[in-house]
Amino acid sequence: MNLLLLGEKCNPLLPGLKKGLEESWKINKWQPSEGPEKLSELIKSADAIVPAGDALMYGNVFSHLPDAKNLKLIQIPFAGTEWIDKNLIPSGIMIVNCAGHEIPISEYIIGTVIALTLDLVRTETGFRNGSWERTGTLSDPETMHGEVFGKTLGIIGYGLIGIETAKRAKSLGMKVYGINRKAKADIPQFLDWHGSIDELDKLLKESDYIVLACDLNESSKNLINKDTLKEMKKTSYLINISRGNVCNEEDLFNHLKEKKIAGAAIDTWWIYPYTNKNIKNPRPSKFPFQDLKNIIMTPHNSAHTMESDERRAISIVNNLKDFENGIEPPGFVFYGNAEL
Repeated sequence: MNLLLLGEKCNPLLPGLKKGLEESWKINKWQPSEGPEKLSELIKSADAIVPAGDALMYGNVFSHLPDAKNLKLIQIPFAGTEWIDKNLIPSGIMIVNCAGHEIPISEYIIGTVIALTLDLVRTETGFRNGSWERTGTLSDPETMHGEVFGKTLGIIGYGLIGIETAKRAKSLGMKVYGINRKAKADIPQFLDWHGSIDELDKLLKESDYIVLACDLNESSKNLINKDTLKEMKKTSYLINISRGNVCNEEDLFNHLKEKKIAGAAIDTWWIYPYTNKNIKNPRPSKFPFQDLKNIIMTPHNSAHTMESDERRAISIVNNLKDFENGIEPPGFVFYGNAEL
């Protein structure tokens, strides 16, 4: 079978794919710099494609799908697929995603939970600039930091990332709540409480840290808004590794600016270089989050480690082998709907 890797960002996956697929798949590669004619030629014989972010941004990959007469599977080399319009994907083509990112993302979550609690960025910056103000030795709350022990971590979207996060939170002596669209009959492993999305108020009111780890869809868009933010403790923190649009941009900015919640760590945003191609390094929001002192900002990098690339390659190999054997892959998301 023929596998076509699209984009330079597939390169870290190549060793693991070659090792895992052995000789049952022929692997071809294409980069946007090679031009659309080369892509049209290669995609004709592809049974499966792996479109990396740079190919999606600059290669106009999906416009070549009518040339892909043998194509049966589009393997997204990351988790998010909410940006794909199934009505633009030819009927019968399977969309699958991959796992492998849950460990570094869970470590990012716990790392930012601790950094926010210790007020680490502000304390380190102040001390670097010569201030001994935040020693805490006079028992002045303004100069002291907090503890995570005994606090409650609430996870909205208890999937693979949630499980790995809860596992680490429990080791720190935290209580962990989790929510999915529907409550499970038995409380899942590592949780002290589990509820449905209808019980969101309980999680918001009782949690000291709220982690957004849900998919972006019509029901989760703007899930965090001025009304749900009002339910949070003034001392609580929000960590978003989901998608920017799970939060109402303006409402979150205002709540942070007015210190109606204690702070946030944001790794997923509303504006990216590929959404604003006229600016090389655009700000990630139309609101000046960078001016806030109670926020940790990162450029959607929580998943990216050498080890996660290796695990993603293994996940993709498992998907492709199941597909080859006529079994629905574990990463299956949906089929395309378009009639060409």
